[in-house]
Amino acid sequence: MTKKMTVEASNFRIGIVGCGWLGMYIARHLTPNNKIYTTTTTEQKNTELISMGYDSIVMHFEDYEVFDNSYWRVLNTLDCIIITVPFSKRESIPVIQNRFKNISSFINNFDKQLFLMSSIGIYPDIQMDISENSLTEDFLDPSILFAEQLFKSRFSQVNILRLGGLMGGSRVFSNYKIKATNQVVNHVHFEDICLILEKMISENIKSKTYNVVAPLHPTKQEVIDYQKGKNQTSNIQGYGRKITSDLLQKELKYEYLHMDPRAF
Repeated sequence: MTKKMTVEASNFRIGIVGCGWLGMYIARHLTPNNKIYTTTTTEQKNTELISMGYDSIVMHFEDYEVFDNSYWRVLNTLDCIIITVPFSKRESIPVIQNRFKNISSFINNFDKQLFLMSSIGIYPDIQMDISENSLTEDFLDPSILFAEQLFKSRFSQVNILRLGGLMGGSRVFSNYKIKATNQVVNHVHFEDICLILEKMISENIKSKTYNVVAPLHPTKQEVIDYQKGKNQTSNIQGYGRKITSDLLQKELKYEYLHMDPRAF
């Protein structure tokens, strides 16, 4: 992974709860200088993670039965936990509440650095530039907001990263069936997520909420045309929300490695 930043997280013991597509990239990025512990939901993925050198266990957070209160056996040794278990706007409040209850039991009263990977799905699809503080809670998606509030109430130190559409690696936008092609995109490359996490870990940043979205917002059609090597249409008038990451760039002094979603 090419880096533009000199700050590196090193000699940390980092737990990744729910090590899926994004979690794997995070683990690989942080592995050279840190000890990584992971959870996953399948035996096959667990075997793969162990073969890669991670201390991994199978753990489900969806059961409605009384959750095993043995906690994570490595919990007291961890310096940081990154939660990549998804909380979607399509899920009901009871489902989210149960998942949170199980995760919070699993990490007990962890009081060190904690990250929750949230989503820009929390914002409505309206024609405006949207920062972390542009809208009151009445305009935010109730399910995702509820999940964020649960974590804040239990873990005051939690950093909430509201991620844009995840791209990079095997995820190339032009390979998908796309609708509303004049709508602007709010994408982020996984490498920038990894680098932002690394910087925040190394600086021990806590209790922040950031949008994590690439600074440029071309239309879907512009992304498709660029990735397929077609001539660009310069007079495309895009529409839709633009999620801004100015706060993150200013406070973290972070410059995105991947600025333009067309080149993801």
